[in-house]
Amino acid sequence: MRKIASALLITLLLSCLVVAADTFQTGKVVKWENSTYQVKKNKVGQWVVYYIQIDATTYEVARKKENKPKMQPGDTVQLEVKGNKATVINAQGHKEQYQLVGQAQAPGQ
Repeated sequence: MRKIASALLITLLLSCLVVAADTFQTGKVVKWENSTYQVKKNKVGQWVVYYIQIDATTYEVARKKENKPKMQPGDTVQLEVKGNKATVINAQGHKEQYQLVGQAQAPGQ
């Protein structure tokens, strides 16, 4: 009985890992632009906003203190969005955490 329970538990855990690994979607960097964000009441900071398109949805992601672009239009990336957080694996394979600052559907969707 213990062997069966252990086998079921291992199977369940492995299936959860497979589901978790499939949350990244392949997208393309459409463009980037310099923008500002509110640091404090009377202070603003500079950051780069990336527009990443996946199917008919364009995600806008940015991260504080990144004021020089690390991705270029046409780059293929992997994107995972959870709430207002986005994890991006860029074309060179580097994984970075970004903030989701916007999202838009293509017209007619």
